[in-house]
Amino acid sequence: MDIIKSIQIFQQVAKEQSFTRAAEQLNLVPSAVSRQINELEKWLGIRLINRTTRSLHITKEGRDYLEKMALILDQVESLQQSPQNPQTLKGKLRITAPMMIGQHILPEILSGFKSQHSEVQISLSLMNRKVDLIEEDYDLAIRAGHLADSNLYARELGHIAFKTVAAPSYLDTRPPLLMPKDLADHNCLINTALTTPKRWRYKIEDKNKMVKVNGDLETNESLCLLTFAKAGHGVALLPELYVNQDIAEGSLVEVLADFAPEPLPVHILYASNRFLNPTLKALIRHISDQFNHRL
Repeated sequence: MDIIKSIQIFQQVAKEQSFTRAAEQLNLVPSAVSRQINELEKWLGIRLINRTTRSLHITKEGRDYLEKMALILDQVESLQQSPQNPQTLKGKLRITAPMMIGQHILPEILSGFKSQHSEVQISLSLMNRKVDLIEEDYDLAIRAGHLADSNLYARELGHIAFKTVAAPSYLDTRPPLLMPKDLADHNCLINTALTTPKRWRYKIEDKNKMVKVNGDLETNESLCLLTFAKAGHGVALLPELYVNQDIAEGSLVEVLADFAPEPLPVHILYASNRFLNPTLKALIRHISDQFNHRL
């Protein structure tokens, strides 16, 4: 039995949650995938997958072995790095990041890394939900906001500040916006990707307080909110990297600047109990070095 091949097949089955889809991705027939899993289970002496006619489920032992197998494959991949040329990095890295970072910051950073290391494959997925790196087979994640306790290793990259903005045409026809409580009299553009989309955080009397807002336009995408705000449809709370240029050009006006919420920390996360191959180490270092320069 080719143990490395069997491990790779098991990883693909776990990712796809299907023998058939895993076979398609690996260019194999489903029976070959099933045979490899059976041989791997026999070799390990445990059941990795519970199968039914309709679905499959990874067992607890199978999930434990997935982590150990990821370590093994990373170590095998690191052996492929040429000792004569340690700067030649190879392999594929899967990254996940929220929309607001992936649209404005990461592309240039990853482009610079790719220019230096042409043999590295990069897959970037932008999504606002929190991703399980181990279960969904991602190498690292970028996250904005305060982190919950987890078994992931986190390195702070910087902070993202937010500004409350609206178009001059909107502000000219509405009541003055002097205090956060005045938002009750305004149409607020709601970002449904936030944990509390209809409660905005402001610094009031040296304390962080939540202010209730409401509006008739909602979306989970910040660029849409920016377009709505510039068109005069309401007030938006957006990362400053989205709005600074429009404020400078006059198409947006910042309001409530004296009450601006504290910037959100941004972290890079990866599995702390997983061997870091040279390619992943190099990318983490590159992102850490470059991130603040892009804000």
